[in-house]
Amino acid sequence: MSRIGRALRRFLVRVYLHGLLLILLAGASVFLVLELMARPAMDQRLYGMVTWVVDQAALSAGDPARLEREIAAVRDRLDIQLSLYDTRGALIATNVHPPLPPLPAEEAARLEPGVTLPIEPLHRHAVAFVVGGRRVGHAITGGAAPAPSLTPAVVAFLAVLLVFAVGSIPLARSVARPIERLRAVAQAFGAGRLEERSAIARQDEIGDLARSFDEMADRLVVLRRAEKELLANVSHELRTPLSRIRVVLDLASEGDPERVRGYLGEIAEDLGELERLVGDVLTAARLDLAIAPGGLPRLERAPMDFGALVEGAATRFRARSPERQLALVVDLDRPAWLTADRSLLRRAIDNLLDNAQKYSDPDAPVRLYARVEGGAAVIEVEDRGAGIPEEDRPNLFRPFFRGDRSRTRATGGVGLGLVLARRIVEAHGGRLEIESRVGEGTTARIALPAEAGEAA
Repeated sequence: MSRIGRALRRFLVRVYLHGLLLILLAGASVFLVLELMARPAMDQRLYGMVTWVVDQAALSAGDPARLEREIAAVRDRLDIQLSLYDTRGALIATNVHPPLPPLPAEEAARLEPGVTLPIEPLHRHAVAFVVGGRRVGHAITGGAAPAPSLTPAVVAFLAVLLVFAVGSIPLARSVARPIERLRAVAQAFGAGRLEERSAIARQDEIGDLARSFDEMADRLVVLRRAEKELLANVSHELRTPLSRIRVVLDLASEGDPERVRGYLGEIAEDLGELERLVGDVLTAARLDLAIAPGGLPRLERAPMDFGALVEGAATRFRARSPERQLALVVDLDRPAWLTADRSLLRRAIDNLLDNAQKYSDPDAPVRLYARVEGGAAVIEVEDRGAGIPEEDRPNLFRPFFRGDRSRTRATGGVGLGLVLARRIVEAHGGRLEIESRVGEGTTARIALPAEAGEAA
């Protein structure tokens, strides 16, 4: 038998024995309750029998010989021991030797006719001995109480237990098999067989667990594929500018300064691309690794003017893309301040502006709008491009996703811009939302906690 088969059998046995133990405990509890409920009724029957025996003995009190025969018959037929005493405690008659001891005189005097007094823990009883309406002493009785036979109840309980024991086997197997399947799939997945799935279609908690595992496995596969795409994209983005730089160095080594001088502008542009690429990757690593105890990246926060932040983003955009139109609107009634990491927040806004100019027509203006709304500093970047297709929208914030997969020089990048922007905004306690209409354009909206008035 294989190791997996042995593990499955052990788990099945544990589940089965656990269920059987629960059934046994439940049955024992029911049996005990029934026994406790039946005991008062048995005691009542015993009290009635004791009273009847004493009454029968009283009928023969005038005839000592008959009295001896009557109480002897009680012992033989009913297995009840009986000793009769007068009011002074002297023995009148008994069917057991030695006689059952009498009550103390004070207790015997308090006995009421027709009332049975239990004597614990000896399982005996005392009854007033009345003859002709006159108390002449008391009787002490002993012996086993009449009890119903427990054999039928025990047999019935064992039969029910056997039925449950046999019927529990399919239930235990139905629980053990899918869990063992999940364990085997998890081991295979951990060993690198990423295509493994549980494929359990049950509609219960175990089925929910299996579906959660399969969904987690799908997400891990997607993440691993995205990492491979990152390597491919970064390799491509690095290869192109490095190749051009290598060509210029070759020309310089051949002693052709005029041609080299003509390539200097392109080299500067290539170096800028490399800087942006490395900056995005390093920022992603910083946001992933530098996690504070509260769950957010550690930020170098400092007070900053909200209006100046937006105007600085517009200035940088115009310097990078002088050919593009930028409509800047700063709608502030009074100064607003943010407590933020300046470099990260600038990176988030710059990424949104770069996306807007990349994915819109060159003659279409980009709009940058800033305002304070409900205690939040709101920044909107709007373009009049082609919009985002419906099928791409769920992936907008997936790392390394690129809506335009052509990797042209105009739309370069590795798909980290929006991801970094949202991570940065959320690290500052804000939110980033994207609204897009195919054929009309896209609006990216940032909302950050703001403080009105002067900086502290």
